[in-house]
Parts: sequence; C-alpha cells; structure tokens
Amino acid sequence: LSKNMIELYADYKERQGYSKIEIAAKREALENVLIPYSEKENLDMLKNAGFEKIESVFKWVNFETFIAFK
Repeated sequence: LSKNMIELYADYKERQGYSKIEIAAKREALENVLIPYSEKENLDMLKNAGFEKIESVFKWVNFETFIAFK
C-alpha cells in the first residue's frame, strides 16, 4: 500500500505543477528523516504521556489525526 500511495502522491504533485526532479529531491530529503509512526505507536505514546481519552478524528491514506484529553 505504501509504495502505491507514494506513486499516487507523486502523480498528484506532478499534476500540481511540480517537476519530477523537485518531487524526487523532496522525497530524498525526507527519506529516513520523516519516518511515520504506526497507529499503535501513536496511541501508545499518547497513553504514556498521560492522555486517557483518545479518538481518531480523521484518517486518509497514510495520515491520521487524533484528539486526546488528559
């Protein structure tokens, strides 16, 4: 899934006017720097930080937004 999403996102960026070189340079700059956590890892970190009520409020492709209350 991740590889397909990367390709779809690159296609989208190209349609938005970015060149293949710009897209590749950005991906290379973020590789091994911007490493996403899994849903479980995010939930564990929130619980370890003292949050008790945790809800996923938005999820799309590889992105997820949480709201949490202590």
